[in-house]
Amino acid sequence: GMASTHRSRVSEPEGDSDELAKMRQVEEMKMVANFTDKEITRILQIFAKLDADKTGSISKEEFYDLPQFKHNPFLHRIVTIAFPHDAENISRKEFAQLMSIFSIRASREQKLRFAYRVYDEDDDGRISRDDLRKSLKTIVQEAMEEDFLEEVVQKVMEEADSDEDGYLVFEDFSKVVMNTDIEGKLTIEF
Repeated sequence: GMASTHRSRVSEPEGDSDELAKMRQVEEMKMVANFTDKEITRILQIFAKLDADKTGSISKEEFYDLPQFKHNPFLHRIVTIAFPHDAENISRKEFAQLMSIFSIRASREQKLRFAYRVYDEDDDGRISRDDLRKSLKTIVQEAMEEDFLEEVVQKVMEEADSDEDGYLVFEDFSKVVMNTDIEGKLTIEF
């Protein structure tokens, strides 16, 4: 009742301690993610804006408001990866880790591993013919004839499925996207 609301108001950081809290957040972010101070400040701002109810974590609904991903056709997959095991919320730290993959300083390998997870539509750790079909559909936004889509899937599987088991492992996938600008599509300017 009254006592608890009163107590929380008293411990509300103001002035200097607020700055200290911010500095602590920045230091924590530096440990988990590959960011400059400027980027971290920006990411904390983005997080604070999304965290409309000020809980210190963001929900899926809040995450969907991220302007950086608004027009990303793979938003549904990014959300699934960002919120593992159907988690309700993610913390500031988890948000920073996810965003660091989209940093200009993230390695090609990091970005490719993330893309591999994005394409793995059923989350079983490998890309099946079906995963590939769904992902291609997502990319072309349905504007592809079914039989042409099948042809593309067939061709990719023939060329890239190294052990011919009907699945693309990470190395196979890397070869497929070798000459594409997959990094560019997985980079956000903060």
